[in-house]
Amino acid sequence: MFPIIRSIYSSLLILLLCAGWLLPAHARQKKEKDKEKPAPPTQNYRAELESNSFDDEHVVKPLPDSTLLVASFKRSSWFGKDDFTLTRYDRQLKQIWQTKHEHKPNHSLLFVSAERNNIFLLFSTLSNKKLLLYRVNPNTGNATYSEHELPSNNLTLREMEALDGQVFLSGLEGPNLNMLQLNPRQEEVKLLPAVFGMEEDLGEFRVDTLSHAVEFVVAESNGWRSRVQTKRINTKGDVIGTYFIQPEIDYRNYKTLQAGRLTPGDTLSKVLIGTFGYRTSIFSKGLFTSNLAGNVKYFDFSKLDHFFEYLSPRAERRMKAKFARQEAREKPLVLRYRMLLHPVLPHPQGYAIVGEIYYPQYRNNIENPYLAGRYPMEMREPRTRNMFNGYRFSHAIACVFDREGNLLWDNSYKLKNLTYPELAPTVEAGVMADGSIALVYPEEEKIWFKTLRPKQSLSNEEKVEVRLQEETEKMVSSNSEGIVHWYGGNFIAFGFQRIRPQTGEARTVFYLQNMAF
Repeated sequence: MFPIIRSIYSSLLILLLCAGWLLPAHARQKKEKDKEKPAPPTQNYRAELESNSFDDEHVVKPLPDSTLLVASFKRSSWFGKDDFTLTRYDRQLKQIWQTKHEHKPNHSLLFVSAERNNIFLLFSTLSNKKLLLYRVNPNTGNATYSEHELPSNNLTLREMEALDGQVFLSGLEGPNLNMLQLNPRQEEVKLLPAVFGMEEDLGEFRVDTLSHAVEFVVAESNGWRSRVQTKRINTKGDVIGTYFIQPEIDYRNYKTLQAGRLTPGDTLSKVLIGTFGYRTSIFSKGLFTSNLAGNVKYFDFSKLDHFFEYLSPRAERRMKAKFARQEAREKPLVLRYRMLLHPVLPHPQGYAIVGEIYYPQYRNNIENPYLAGRYPMEMREPRTRNMFNGYRFSHAIACVFDREGNLLWDNSYKLKNLTYPELAPTVEAGVMADGSIALVYPEEEKIWFKTLRPKQSLSNEEKVEVRLQEETEKMVSSNSEGIVHWYGGNFIAFGFQRIRPQTGEARTVFYLQNMAF
């Protein structure tokens, strides 16, 4: 009799435990299902190029006048002499012009940058010091090219911007930052006045077309105190302003300023938006804003309305309660958040900034002791090493500030917890005319999206398929998908597709498809 009772009791216990696991999962699904769904983007315009991913590669670049440039290359052109093609499209994705240009052997495209009157394509060569620059007229597509020499063999270029016919570059020489100016009319690339720091210290390298200045933002620390340096340079390479943002010393609540981003506009009205940590330059505790005079304001992640919505409802309540308890004890709670900031976006209410929370990922790699050991077999033991596996992104937040740096509203987007090999933005952001913020990214042959508004929690599970030319067509396969912000609430999705029509032969194309929110 007793064994039977014990058996029944064990079965009931297992059922209760299973119900305990299933109920939170069901609650999460119900919470997501009950959320309002944002409207999907409209897809009115499409362009196709007959192309396949084995032979061709294409670079998609939105231009300042809201048109679009596509640079097309043959993958075999590194070894031979092939032309590359530049095609410019209008807002309806109708071709404005298409031109062909000589692609020299052993040259590889590094960057594409554009301003109102110029499009620049920068190529590397076999020599570490030599560069090739194409200067393209955006009205006609005609181009000239020039060769240039770097000041060092050991420079690794990271970014390129164009302003007033000049090209500006950021790069690394070893671990150290370097800023350079390339004048298309001069062979030598000029090293700009020193910006001290390491690669991870650079928060921003941008051009401001309103004030005609090149701007750098670098985080600095001596191990005890931190500050952020902003340096502004004119198109001649002369420093026109250096500003230091430094927090007040507060030993009970020590804040370490980390890298930041600048808003566009006149010097006196500029706002710096960045992250800060508690006695660390690695983990972020919140956001700060400051004018260039150094009036700093802090916004802790725990005070944001939607920061913890990526968690389950129960975990979100626990996290907020934990922060409240620590705050009551006057002991800051430091979590291992790292934030990757996007550039500042103009917003009808002021400025918007998007940041993505990420975590470095490692995996255990067990070495076989019998393959690499000088010691007797009985002395050998398996060794485990932590191998870097990439960066995992959990969620993105968007914050809107007024022109004085006061926080107006925030919202968030729960991501898929995917791991990427390089640290780079995973979502694209755009601000619509009504102030809503669209966040999008491609995954699983679909475009995932969320529209962020103040005081609203919308669904994180919305996705849309890329529209084909005809409703009767079927997509057989798709690869190399991407999406970039174009202008306003408009994005451009692109990639290779194999398409089978209702009648006739299948085709393989590189497509451009607008997504308007």
